[in-house]
Amino acid sequence: MLPEGSDRFTRAGWTGEDRLDLQIATIDGSAGCGKSSVARKLADCCGGRMFSSGRVYRALTWLALEQGVEFPDRDRVLSLLEEHRLEIVASSAVFRVEVDGADPGDVLYSSRVTGEIHHVSDDPEVRKAVLTLQRGLPTDRPVFAEGRDMGTVVFPQAPVKIFLTASIEERARRRQLELRESLGEELSFEQVQRKLLRRDAFDSERDISPLKAAPDAQQIDTTSLSIEEVVSTIMERIPQDWSRGATGSTS
Repeated sequence: MLPEGSDRFTRAGWTGEDRLDLQIATIDGSAGCGKSSVARKLADCCGGRMFSSGRVYRALTWLALEQGVEFPDRDRVLSLLEEHRLEIVASSAVFRVEVDGADPGDVLYSSRVTGEIHHVSDDPEVRKAVLTLQRGLPTDRPVFAEGRDMGTVVFPQAPVKIFLTASIEERARRRQLELRESLGEELSFEQVQRKLLRRDAFDSERDISPLKAAPDAQQIDTTSLSIEEVVSTIMERIPQDWSRGATGSTS
């Protein structure tokens, strides 16, 4: 089930009011563009929190696989939201996604979950249900929300919007390294690249919330840039008062 109070963003005005007073920056882009690393570093620089929307869909996909759901089965996936507690929990620097009170951990980024996530994230009814959960994020501190539709659908009035890109070759290299170092999975460069291209097609061609840059987003090609260089560029757009209480720096 969705946690109580998860619709408070809607009541606060995300359905129409201009909420420039809220400290939210959105960072969208394809897999392997550096969204998570950049969002995490920005949160550190500003004393805020990083939110990964993909982790919500991965958690639901993982739960469906654990429960033996045979994709595609929208009704069964939606029923999991009633039978289990999917919750976004605020910690010191990162919003965790918990299932029935526990964080599944790095298994959410396994090839098993990645290969099936499109059945969940591409479904309009599932996205509608998850949208309510995402808009319930507490904003007592700056939020750096990364995903694929953060600036276009989830937080369309966010005052800072970023869209990251990178070449398919660089994205595949990064993803291959991540799989090896974090999960111990050995996939060839060609396998990783094919999976990314397949994911790109699903993301850009779906009818609801397709991957695209918001009209007012700053686009940054990260192919030849370090995380620090990307963060430095984005920090130029972050209002100074967001950095109060920060513990990190871009140097």
